[in-house]
Amino acid sequence: MLKTTVALFLFFLFTSIQAQKVIVNTVGKDPFNGKADEIVYKAKEGEWTFQSYSFPAIKATYRPAGYTRGEQVSDAVIAKAQPLTTKITAAISQTVELENNTSIVIQKDKLYFKSGKEVKVKSASFFTQGDNNGFRFQLTDQEKFFGGGERALPMDRRGYRFNLYNVAAYGYGLGADNLNFSVPMLISSNGYALFFDNPSKGYFDIGLTDKNVLEAGFASGELTFYVVFGKNIDEMLNNYTAITGRQPLPPRWALGNFVSRFGYRSEEQVQQVVKKMRNDKFPMDGLIFDLFWFGDDIKGTLGNLDWANTTKWPNPKLMIENFKVKDNLKTVLITEPFILNSSKTFTEATPFLATDAAGKPYNFSELYFGNGGLLDVFRKPAQDWIWKYYKKQVSANGVAGWWSDLGEPEKHPAGVMHNLKDYGVSRLMGADEVHNIYGHYWSKMLFEKYRDDFAGTRLFHLNRAGFAGSQRYSVFPWTGDVARSWSGLKSQFPVLLGMSASGLPYVHADAGGFAAADQADAELYTRWLQFAAFTPVFRPHGTALEDYDKAVKSIPSEPALWEEPTRSIVRNYINLRYQLLPYNYTLTYEQAVLGKPLMRPLYYYSFADADAFKAEDEYYWGDNLLVAPVTSQGATARSIYLPEGKWYNFYDNNLVNGKQWLNQPVDIKQIPLYVKAGAFIPLWQADSIKSVETYNSKDISLLYYPGEGASSYVFYDDDGTSTRTLEKADYELITFTAATQGTSISIDIKTNNEALYKRKQVRKFTILVPASASFTTISVNGKPAAAAKTIKPISLANGKFASAVVEFNGKPTQVLLVR
Repeated sequence: MLKTTVALFLFFLFTSIQAQKVIVNTVGKDPFNGKADEIVYKAKEGEWTFQSYSFPAIKATYRPAGYTRGEQVSDAVIAKAQPLTTKITAAISQTVELENNTSIVIQKDKLYFKSGKEVKVKSASFFTQGDNNGFRFQLTDQEKFFGGGERALPMDRRGYRFNLYNVAAYGYGLGADNLNFSVPMLISSNGYALFFDNPSKGYFDIGLTDKNVLEAGFASGELTFYVVFGKNIDEMLNNYTAITGRQPLPPRWALGNFVSRFGYRSEEQVQQVVKKMRNDKFPMDGLIFDLFWFGDDIKGTLGNLDWANTTKWPNPKLMIENFKVKDNLKTVLITEPFILNSSKTFTEATPFLATDAAGKPYNFSELYFGNGGLLDVFRKPAQDWIWKYYKKQVSANGVAGWWSDLGEPEKHPAGVMHNLKDYGVSRLMGADEVHNIYGHYWSKMLFEKYRDDFAGTRLFHLNRAGFAGSQRYSVFPWTGDVARSWSGLKSQFPVLLGMSASGLPYVHADAGGFAAADQADAELYTRWLQFAAFTPVFRPHGTALEDYDKAVKSIPSEPALWEEPTRSIVRNYINLRYQLLPYNYTLTYEQAVLGKPLMRPLYYYSFADADAFKAEDEYYWGDNLLVAPVTSQGATARSIYLPEGKWYNFYDNNLVNGKQWLNQPVDIKQIPLYVKAGAFIPLWQADSIKSVETYNSKDISLLYYPGEGASSYVFYDDDGTSTRTLEKADYELITFTAATQGTSISIDIKTNNEALYKRKQVRKFTILVPASASFTTISVNGKPAAAAKTIKPISLANGKFASAVVEFNGKPTQVLLVR
């Protein structure tokens, strides 16, 4: 032990001695060669500092002379810069070459960032204009930009200017450019991403004012950006999430169906809805309570933080327990950061509220819900105060998750002051300086407190606002108060895919739309839920307040409350989502380990296919499924682009060539869904699926869609609940590798964790392959094997399959199938 300690000490001492701060301006005709942990360039009116990483990314910070608002209050970045071997040469320009195959060229106070020998980022420079400071970059012809958080804009954000300011937008649709969750990160089709680690009020101007210039401006804060390189979105997100972190594995039940509306007003009402869902055979896993749990009215109740009406909610603990035992339902409660002066906790909360410049609690007089204050979530005593109320609901009543609303914050005037002394800031900071990080720190508090007090349980946190890096705190963002309209539905593609490209993988919508509408639209509801079945969270949620306000039309969110054929069509897609659980849960592993989003645009792996950019309302669900929702009212056909390769129609197994557009007929019962040739799709096929709680990962059906050449797939499995699964390597990865030759298919099966099988664990795989007849030969490790006695139905799939049953005992297994 002593020898190890001494060795580590000497290693770090040697590293620190070798690595040094280098000032570029002092390098003369003799190049600098050596380890550098900080590279400084003194410009005319300020100073640039550069740091690097072992992967292809560079941090650049500019400190203008006389700048007094340069505090860094973001914790978005967790990666530590690494001292790298560096070569600096000076000629007409200065060149900094880094060990990670990137370099910086400085020429006349403008920066050029290279990956290998190719200049990726051109003519980067600092600017100051009015109250904003920031950076400008030169754009190239045909360059496209993606990301930036929630925007109901075309996926390519070039040609737009939008704010970096989290804001609520009630009843929005296509064209809404400023929404609840801004992320100051953009991905370029030229093979680099830019992340601006600044949570203050700001903006992006991506070629609107000047078609050849990207401008990023900020009201305050440290002026830092990161250049992250990669040949495609997959590589850039992998490197970006290495900097800002990846989302922990979710509780497996979060992939199920949520029962939710705005809002349930009594236990009796909830019981009726759940009973109807149960009787109509809808699987379900989550039950969400909107604001009526802590008060009878919409206005005047924020801040009560406990069950309010004992007549309507006579015994919350017993109710929550009964839902859990009888229906496997996990309860989620809404909460807000505003504490109204009419609430039960206002007096107690007063010391923890944000203030005005004079230090008095700021009174929010224009908040829709009533007058009151805003929790100063940056103060640790304020965090402790509100957590005691959250903890009570979890430990005493059995609440399984939280829903944080209004966290932009929804109202946040510039005169509101926040105290960040607990984070090393000596002065009070104005609302505009910390606005975009407010929801992020709320999520951070909830995650860290939950981790400390409920260490063995994964957090489910439904949230509305945050910042880069919020994914580390187990957030499941929803896209705000979207309109119940066809425009609202169409807007969700760029919003969800834009957030997915910004490192927030579990973004989803209020399925069916949220905002009040004049009448129910069964077609819209059906199309929205068909789409939602292939999004990270399936949560129908909308306004249904007719029993509270007769002027508001109640349109049900719960599918059991719709008439036929809507009810059956939606049930089929919910059943398919549950059958896809092993596939979907594997996607969460890919996210946690590699930073892959669950929803991926068709150009995710390559920018070379021009047609892929045009297919903005299609996406990959994982790598193996292509989803093309129907978003036009009364549609009888829709145009679909299939990328290069071959694709199976999921519903009938028809094989279609890719690299072409199709005009596919559609009816209300289905949306186009394709499977990539060569793909594996693991399925959960039980006789009756009621909730994720009954999931049996030891008995899985494995769809294999033959393709040309070899293909492989990795299936992930763990207990679905434990928090340190990856850290402790308490999981299993099973790799399936297939090759097709003529009428023969061989499938090799291997596990990374043979030790599991020493406890006599055996897995059963029922392999299913599209075929019009049974296999003529089935062998497992050279011995004859059997087909399944019966093939259980796959929801919505009407094609025929040949089957083979394989018992896997952890040893390498080869399956040979002959058609």
